[in-house]
Amino acid sequence: MNIFKDIAYRIFGNRVRRNLSNYHQLEMQLSGARIPKTVCHYVSIAYLYSLIIGFILAPFGIVVGMGLFADVQLSTISDSSLGPYFPQSISVVMGIIFALAGMLFFYSVYIRLPTLEANIRRTYIDQSLTHGAAYLYALSRGGGISLIEMFRSLSMHRHIYGATAEEFGYIVRDMEYFGYDLLTALRNASISSPSEKFKSFIDGLISVLSSGGDISAYMHSKMEQYQVEAARGQKYFLETLGILAEVYLTVFVVGPLFLIVILVVLGFIGSNSTTILYMMIYLLIPIGTAIFIVLLSTVSGDVQNKNVVMMERRLDVFDDVVVMPECKEDRKLLEKLVHYERLNRFKRKLFHPIKWFSDKPHYSFFATIPIGSIYLVYSIWDNVEFDMINSFSIDLFELQNMNIEFVSVLDDYLFFSLLMIFTPFIIFYEIRADRIRRIEDEMPDFLKRLASINEAGILLTDAISMVAQAKVGVLHSEVRRMSNDLSWGTNLGDVLKKFEYHIRTDMISRLITLIIKASESISDVISVLNIAASEADVQNQLKKERSAEMLVYVFIIYISYMVFLFIIYVLAANFLPAMPSSVGDVGAGMPISLDMDIDRYMLLFFHASMIQGFCSGLVAGKMGSGRLQGGIKHSIIMMSVAYLVFMLFI
Repeated sequence: MNIFKDIAYRIFGNRVRRNLSNYHQLEMQLSGARIPKTVCHYVSIAYLYSLIIGFILAPFGIVVGMGLFADVQLSTISDSSLGPYFPQSISVVMGIIFALAGMLFFYSVYIRLPTLEANIRRTYIDQSLTHGAAYLYALSRGGGISLIEMFRSLSMHRHIYGATAEEFGYIVRDMEYFGYDLLTALRNASISSPSEKFKSFIDGLISVLSSGGDISAYMHSKMEQYQVEAARGQKYFLETLGILAEVYLTVFVVGPLFLIVILVVLGFIGSNSTTILYMMIYLLIPIGTAIFIVLLSTVSGDVQNKNVVMMERRLDVFDDVVVMPECKEDRKLLEKLVHYERLNRFKRKLFHPIKWFSDKPHYSFFATIPIGSIYLVYSIWDNVEFDMINSFSIDLFELQNMNIEFVSVLDDYLFFSLLMIFTPFIIFYEIRADRIRRIEDEMPDFLKRLASINEAGILLTDAISMVAQAKVGVLHSEVRRMSNDLSWGTNLGDVLKKFEYHIRTDMISRLITLIIKASESISDVISVLNIAASEADVQNQLKKERSAEMLVYVFIIYISYMVFLFIIYVLAANFLPAMPSSVGDVGAGMPISLDMDIDRYMLLFFHASMIQGFCSGLVAGKMGSGRLQGGIKHSIIMMSVAYLVFMLFI
């Protein structure tokens, strides 16, 4: 990559530099997208890659031209000697056209990539700025921490506060590494950020700092403003999801249903429409659904990079204490300890798999995938004849000639193996999701109770122990665990981090991080707990509103799929059997083809119902819960209904 960059800059760098004023907008987009390239380097690379694409497409265009105009000669013009060379000439022209079109297309796309990346970052910043403002307000309550320390603390939690923490990290970088003062670093962040919301926040902060205003009051007002805007933005977001749901129903449910009916009718009047049916059922519906799910993830902001960089910290508290060097016996003892710890961990997972799977539902696949695979292989080997397998392997890539009998048997075993694989995951995932949902609902009351006890002059550690003695719903076991750890002398921050690790949700991570950092920095723990409780209340309210609104569209997706399945049932149970099977059954003037394979159409209808059910279930889960894992249960339900309809009624 560096070699191409150097070559591109040597060839095109001077030309781009002479016209640098034409790329001012691109420079702003590169800065907003945080792409570490200068305009000269980026445009030079675009030129070089475009040329490479042109050289690749030119021979392809020549080959296409030779194939299209191989038998064409110019016999009508006076210069008859040019006629035999017309195919070569037009092929060269086709090659030039392909090269120029490819170069222009790639250059246009590559130049616009920073704009797309900047727009994506803007969405992420706008979504996470509400939580970032609450974090800064909590740190600013005591007044004992400087603004740059607040920014540094926020930037160290990028895995929790997303792109907002990254933006504040650039402010810290400008001050610590480039030597800028605070106001200059803030102005640079305001200029380079792609988010107007973040620019407004920074500009207001610059005004407060320049006038000597109250930073804490400004953070408080911004936090309340962003919470109100988040509630308003939730409505626009739900309206967008509603529009997308209608688009999905129209394009990927109703549209394929109409096409299936039309293509089946065309097939019976002699048109070769089975190829289009194959492409639509096996390619267009799955690929289109995958693209739609990616679009949903982009709109809802679920594709942020949440990689956490773990750093080791050397314990140097007792530097003056002489530590004896590690001997061979000590090393053996340590290795034994590590070995026994791994063995005990394996035993706990082996003898208590339910608890392990309940904490991490996706680990159930380690058991269910081998079981489902063994069942599938054994069933095929025990119940399918060898000649059927041979015929299937020969005609696998010729869908119109595939073995209907073998595929029908394979479908049954494949469906049951999918049930074996996904059913345990669905059970454990729903149990965990329900538990997390109840924990998040109880978090505001738990924090408010801690704040009220702490307000009476009781330490936070003692307040947790007092709450542990009372029943606090599903949180009781976690609070008891925290109380036990505190009784053994564990640090409060470590206890809260363990609690965060056990729950592992975005909201809990934000709340616990806010409480830990704020309680370490300021003495006003009561206000910190109230801030965390207020933010938890707002987030719970937004989640409930989304669940209530999206439940309607999940229901609509179910109804649409049932209509799809009903039409397929009518075609398979009534329309296909009523078609004439011989010449004597065909009425006069009826242009009906007698080469139609009814069993093949039945198989296509079954596959269409199963594939549509699987895809619709994933979309329903993504829209209803915001997670693709939540759609697996809908997929299994829809596929089971389709399977029962075909097995019992067709």
